Amino acid sequence: MNIFKKYPTIISGAGITLLFLLLGLVHLEVIDSLELKLYDLRMHLLSDQDSPSEIVLVNIDDYSIENLGRWPWPRSHIAKGIESINAGNPKAIGLNIIFSEPEENTGLIALKRVEEILEESGLAKTENGKNVIKEMDKLYLALDNDSLLADSIKAAGNVILPMAMLESDIEGVDTGEADDSLLSMSITNMKILENSSSPQATNLLLPIKPLMLAANGLGHLTLAYDMDGKVRMEKTIYEFREQFYPSYALRLTAAYLNVPLEEISVELGSSIQLGSRRVSTTLDSDFPVTFKGSSGAFRSYSFFDVYTGKIPESAFKNKLVLIGPSALGLINPLNTPLEPNMPLGELSANVIWSMLNNKTINSPAWDQAFELLLILLVGLIITIVLPRLKARLSALVFFGLMVLFLGGTTYAFAANGLWIHTAYPLLELIFGYFVVISLKYFFTETDKEKVEGESAETNRMLGLSFQGQGMLDMAFDKFRKCPVDQGMQEVLYNLALDYERKRQFNKAASVYEYIEKHGGEFKDADDRKKKMVQLGDTVIMGTGGADPLLSNIGGDGDTKPTLGRYEIIKQLGKGAMGIVYLGKDPRINRTTAIKTFRFADELESDEIAEMKKMFFLEAESAGTLSHPNIVTIYDAGEEEDLAYIAMEYLVGNDLKGNTKKGSLLPMRKVVGYMADLADALDYAHRQGIIHRDIKPANIMLLDNGVVKITDFGIARITSSSKTQTQTGIVKGTPFYMSPEQISGEKVDGRSDLFAMGVVMYQLFTGEVPFRAENFATLMHKIINEPHIDPRKHNPDIPKPLAQIINFALVKDKTKRYQKASQMADHLNKVLRWMDKTANGTQTAERSSS
Repeated sequence: MNIFKKYPTIISGAGITLLFLLLGLVHLEVIDSLELKLYDLRMHLLSDQDSPSEIVLVNIDDYSIENLGRWPWPRSHIAKGIESINAGNPKAIGLNIIFSEPEENTGLIALKRVEEILEESGLAKTENGKNVIKEMDKLYLALDNDSLLADSIKAAGNVILPMAMLESDIEGVDTGEADDSLLSMSITNMKILENSSSPQATNLLLPIKPLMLAANGLGHLTLAYDMDGKVRMEKTIYEFREQFYPSYALRLTAAYLNVPLEEISVELGSSIQLGSRRVSTTLDSDFPVTFKGSSGAFRSYSFFDVYTGKIPESAFKNKLVLIGPSALGLINPLNTPLEPNMPLGELSANVIWSMLNNKTINSPAWDQAFELLLILLVGLIITIVLPRLKARLSALVFFGLMVLFLGGTTYAFAANGLWIHTAYPLLELIFGYFVVISLKYFFTETDKEKVEGESAETNRMLGLSFQGQGMLDMAFDKFRKCPVDQGMQEVLYNLALDYERKRQFNKAASVYEYIEKHGGEFKDADDRKKKMVQLGDTVIMGTGGADPLLSNIGGDGDTKPTLGRYEIIKQLGKGAMGIVYLGKDPRINRTTAIKTFRFADELESDEIAEMKKMFFLEAESAGTLSHPNIVTIYDAGEEEDLAYIAMEYLVGNDLKGNTKKGSLLPMRKVVGYMADLADALDYAHRQGIIHRDIKPANIMLLDNGVVKITDFGIARITSSSKTQTQTGIVKGTPFYMSPEQISGEKVDGRSDLFAMGVVMYQLFTGEVPFRAENFATLMHKIINEPHIDPRKHNPDIPKPLAQIINFALVKDKTKRYQKASQMADHLNKVLRWMDKTANGTQTAERSSS
């Protein structure tokens, strides 16, 4: 310890250097991911978004789906598209779809059955029967879309098809019958270098045999994901059954350059020769992709426009054309350095563009040795140089080295395509600078005595004043300048209790510890300190089932927790972002429900500030609503790590328990409830406030028979929180989301009315109108597929009521209810009709009796 005090910077610098040398040898994923982030930033320097390109994309987009029908299309559509493209005389065509199964065609099945019947009956041998079979053969050829597609591919003569390489036991395609044709698609001119490798597949997913035989070539379409889920590399070669197969992009590049398969020469682990063009690879046969740009870097056309002949043939002359899906719901977007949601077709285009334009990125053979040398150099600087410099000069040296490292490696990357790894030296420099400089001033600067110009009594009075104003930290600062006698222990004990009420458990524990350290044992300070330490760990780690707000009540019950001016009585329930409590406003003795919100810990401070700002704006807007069917919001506030909303306390249950068959409410009552809710929504919409999350769980049925909408203003706050699912991008309760909400469009009151349609459907039938096994399929159904008529689930639903539900569930928001008042008016008319019908039935029954 004495040696460390004597040479703190040398020992610390040497220790940091040894640590980072070890890390540089073994590698940590978290630091390697930082290196990948630097790689992505540098990639922007190599992009060339606006330069001309020989690659054209033909996208099967939402526009094409809208005009040609749901996917999958008849393969005759694809055949016609290939014919239209080939008419423009392109050099190569890539069809980025694996048709691994024959098309199911009910017409062909019916023709086969008719032919069997003719054969079995003997009519096939008659003259008329032979003529019928002849005509049926013509129909068979016309309906066989697989043959039509194969003919189009064969006629084009330049179509490359993809296949998938499978590295696990996932079921693929049996290649037994296709061995000869598959072998003809492999690379024969192979030279395997020492220490080189390529990924190996255990199975394949191939196009159906007619398509494979018609194609000009096959290439695998298997992606290379990095540790962070991004795609930066292309697996150029895959091995299967001791044969080597090119990637889809590599095969297309060769086709564009008029290099036949047998002339592709591979030095595994070094390079691939395509005629006069050399494509460099890593030892693992990966090709680092240089991205031309983000989405839109390549000229693209809609498949429907190509299909209908709107695109001139000259657009494809001498081009490399890639046909592939880009419509929402048909693709899994890829995360790349320049684009987080890139379709697979655009990725293939970037790979081909890199190969055609000799865009090469390589890590030199001396890269790792150079990185270790930099670690040693930085270690010498932080150990010997920086401690000898003054603060300003050492800061200049630090920032100069940062600029040199980042600037030099970035220049090498941009100018020569050299990827030099510097994450470990950079982190060593940053960490070492702050540690060594801090130690220097900690051990070398003399502690100066502060002039205490305040008496103990003055500090005590100032501390009590601060405590009374809620400024507890400033109060504690003043109290620590006072001698700790028994009276001061009592003052500090009360301060600790105030910290407890504010849920600042660690600070309360610090005060209790201060009492014991400077004044000895006092009351139950030791027990409370242990409890506060435990609670503090629970809050920080997020573990344990204890309620962080209520669990700080002492065993003697003398510390009631508070939020703002509200006393917390008990917990009512838990939500996605916080806990709901029963509270009391002591000023007016009013019982309230208090909903708390804890913003995500992983958010940046500026993001949290923005969310809090939106929180109070939304709460303020919702607080202006005054309607008998909307829960009243009294107040909103913030205390430490919690924001809260105080609202009307309701006695009743939500409608979630009445959405299953066997627990449905009487139809007449539900119609009345829905009319009231539509009226409430109309009022809110006229105030410019949209709910965004109408569902049974947000509708309360009180014991007195009144229904109320809850969580106005909260849905939007929740949807902005990163504590919700990250995959989506789209937030909300999936079953009740409108098509425009799923599509990420700006929503208005009509989205709430769609959700009302779903709620009514569920309350009247016990079923939701759209159901699927996963979120992506559910989104597709809500956007594209019609719902089942509610009367098929419940025939007792009157036709006018079913019409209201169906009108609310119209996909196009311009064609459904435009105002909630319209829905309320229609529901009230149905209600009056139901009452009139019921009265008429009762009168008829009395007359008959």
